[in-house]
Amino acid sequence: MSDWSRSRTKARLDHRERLDELTARARYEVRLHLNEPAANTAYDDLAAIFSGGHAECVSLLAHRRLLPLWERLLLNRYAKRLYGKVTVGSVRDVPAGEEPWRVFASEITSLRPDSGDTGAKYDMQGRGLLTVFRIAVGEPGAVWPDRQEVATTSARNILTCSAAFLRRKPWHVIWPVYRVRGLRLWKL
Repeated sequence: MSDWSRSRTKARLDHRERLDELTARARYEVRLHLNEPAANTAYDDLAAIFSGGHAECVSLLAHRRLLPLWERLLLNRYAKRLYGKVTVGSVRDVPAGEEPWRVFASEITSLRPDSGDTGAKYDMQGRGLLTVFRIAVGEPGAVWPDRQEVATTSARNILTCSAAFLRRKPWHVIWPVYRVRGLRLWKL
């Protein structure tokens, strides 16, 4: 085995460990809320939620070219499921050093739930499970009738989705359907 292939294999393993670490951090945050719901959270501002999700998504998608194609496809699907299409798109569009909340001000305001989102229990029209979870546990005093139910359901879906991602195998690209509470089916 050449030095180049050894270094590539080492880089691949390091990146996989980093992916697992970031996934474990999100799982910890969700489990902490499910076990001990806190009255005050750090997610009172939509710009902070978007900026935090953007930074986590940048870390998650960094050096993805090192991974094989099947793992890149799963990672992209997983990132869109957890953070939403807008946040994943912002990783590609925001230049290094630029504040994402300044560039995507209109997208950030579209994250705020309105009266049409009251019954949404999953990802509220593609906002991403972790983003919806953070919106639901933040912003005290906002009018949102089923907030606790949305936070609990999205937290459970995050745990299911991340557990499936941690077990990632090449066949998950071919057969990507996972069952999540009830009759709802979704792709990882």
